[in-house]
Amino acid sequence: MINDAHISLTGYVATQPTRRATATGVPHLTMRVAWTPRRVDRATGEWTDDHTSFVSVTCWRKLAENAAVCLRKGDPVVIRGRLSVRGYEDRQGVPRTAVEIDAYSVGHDLSHGVAQFQRVRPAIGKTAEEHAAELAIAGQDPAEAPGGAGAGGVAGSGSELADASAVDDVIQASGPGSRGHGESDEADGSEMFDDDAIAALAGQVTAGASA
Repeated sequence: MINDAHISLTGYVATQPTRRATATGVPHLTMRVAWTPRRVDRATGEWTDDHTSFVSVTCWRKLAENAAVCLRKGDPVVIRGRLSVRGYEDRQGVPRTAVEIDAYSVGHDLSHGVAQFQRVRPAIGKTAEEHAAELAIAGQDPAEAPGGAGAGGVAGSGSELADASAVDDVIQASGPGSRGHGESDEADGSEMFDDDAIAALAGQVTAGASA
């Protein structure tokens, strides 16, 4: 059984958050967080501030990087983490007690204001819908983007699309009795397709693809 004490608290950032890195390059952030309970004075019926408490909060890795960007001194925060209490002696040899929280979740307390959340996503691993949404926001047609259908990313390569279009043009133009005039191509005995023209075009396309 693991003996841990987990805590959730609301307070405010009492000192400017400081971001550093360990000798191995692991980012971490430290700050002091304070809270002042309020109570009703039964004698006067008014709210009064109680004793202010302070605690040292440490964030690691991605939480430290995000907190360094978002948090400033005075911000109201909600913190969840692992609580530890240890004794030590200061420089004058006086016994002291350190109360620390190893945070694994930090956020703004929205009962005191508003905040705008922006998700941090890695550069890879996006779905097709997410990629299309980003292109739409940027004003770019997904079909014209690299890998889109217009560039041969879905329906095939650009050379294949060009080949099919060119062959279709030859089919439409071949034979003296072309289709689309309401007359049968076989009525006057003419060939429906010009095999020689199609073979020549196929040879040109193959030579261009190999080049």
